[in-house]
Amino acid sequence: MKEDFIKKVQIREANSSIGVSTLRGQKKGTTQIVRSFLKEFNLHVFKEVNLESQFVEILDKQTDLLKELINSRSWGIARKALNIFLFHSVNNIYLNKEYNLNKIIPFLELTLDNPNVKKHLKKFATEENTKLDWTNITKLTKVQSDKIQAFAKRVAKERFDCKRCYLDLYFWRDGE
Repeated sequence: MKEDFIKKVQIREANSSIGVSTLRGQKKGTTQIVRSFLKEFNLHVFKEVNLESQFVEILDKQTDLLKELINSRSWGIARKALNIFLFHSVNNIYLNKEYNLNKIIPFLELTLDNPNVKKHLKKFATEENTKLDWTNITKLTKVQSDKIQAFAKRVAKERFDCKRCYLDLYFWRDGE
């Protein structure tokens, strides 16, 4: 019974975290493929994670798998979907407890998209004379993402006293 319940919770998070607008502009059927992938995503893989490097290794592998599955040239689209799903999973009391996800919160990435990077992070970067290499999510590479995530981590700590995955709460519609 418990396993069935946890599975249903994960399915709900996969469906609700990846809306149609999340993957706007992608090939027809992409949203369903991504949701199916996330419904089956093995959250147990994070149980033994204690270091950010371990987390990133798993996340990179899963990003590549999802990218191939959706037949996308865009690494950024796959990473965005995973980051949103993981954020929702960590903040779901049932999934968090079942998979001990609290320990990966410090490693979670900020979901990168135009509002978060172009509107908010670039503002902080300009104030600090830092250049962020951003065009859009479909052209995002791992190297660019790593640099932006490092900057976001610093901004989160120094300006908001939070983990970078929670910056979206401050940035979303300017905190409305």
